[in-house]
Amino acid sequence: MTSPLILSDTMHASKILGVHGGKGILHWKRLATGLMMHADWDSFEFCRLEPGAAVGEHVHSRTEEIYFIVGGHGLMHINQERAEVGKGDLIVTTLNTRHGIDNTGDGDLEFVVVEVLPPEIVNRLPSYTPVADFDDLASKASELGRDHG
Repeated sequence: MTSPLILSDTMHASKILGVHGGKGILHWKRLATGLMMHADWDSFEFCRLEPGAAVGEHVHSRTEEIYFIVGGHGLMHINQERAEVGKGDLIVTTLNTRHGIDNTGDGDLEFVVVEVLPPEIVNRLPSYTPVADFDDLASKASELGRDHG
């Protein structure tokens, strides 16, 4: 599988082409990281898939994900199952679940993703406290190995 091409700047969502072996453009913005709070979660992200685009099927071995569909229509893949999804739908992908999503609508498919850390992962991580100075956030995340899973 080839790596996706990621185009980023500090003011806008990143454009990711072919994320997880998918197709088309995903606009992705991490709004918050778990190191900002005391909770056992990894990230809070906003995603927008252009018409015809897809996030390829992939597995997270460290995080579980909660998808909340904000707008548009799509097809969610979870293991061997497929389900039509749309505005207001909530999808949970547990640890080691193969999943992906396709935009099947005429407009953008918009969704929020919350990545959480299950206890078996949290218990292996060193303890930490939230970073008060956001300039130190990236180095703290790298130090703890809590990058996007």
